Parts: sequence; C-alpha cells; structure tokens
Amino acid sequence: MSKENLDRFMNQVADSEELQTRIGEGIDSDSLIALGAEHGCEFSVDDLTAGAELSEEELDGVAG
Repeated sequence: MSKENLDRFMNQVADSEELQTRIGEGIDSDSLIALGAEHGCEFSVDDLTAGAELSEEELDGVAG
C-alpha cells in the first residue's frame, strides 16, 4: 500500500503549486515522508528509493 500512497502523493504534488514550493529542491527524505503523511499518504524511505530505480525496460528506453 505504501507504493500506492507514494504515487498518490506525487500526483497531489503535480497538481499543487503549494506542495511543489514546500518540497523545493533541497527537501530530505524524512521531511518528504512527513509532508506526505500530512496529506494522508504514508510511505517509507524504501518506497522512495524503489521509485528512484529504473527497470531494465526503462534503462533500455533511456539508452536507446
């Protein structure tokens, strides 16, 4: 469920200039997790790092 919460939070961020401003460029993972929880989307550091990794298919697409 945490992965789904992270996805839902990222959609909220995409639709909200306020959230985008609060996140900025220098937010750390603990602050991001806390901000997500404030908006009803609980997720973990593991969910963040898993979302940052590319699958083999994505890597192939990037490499061309």
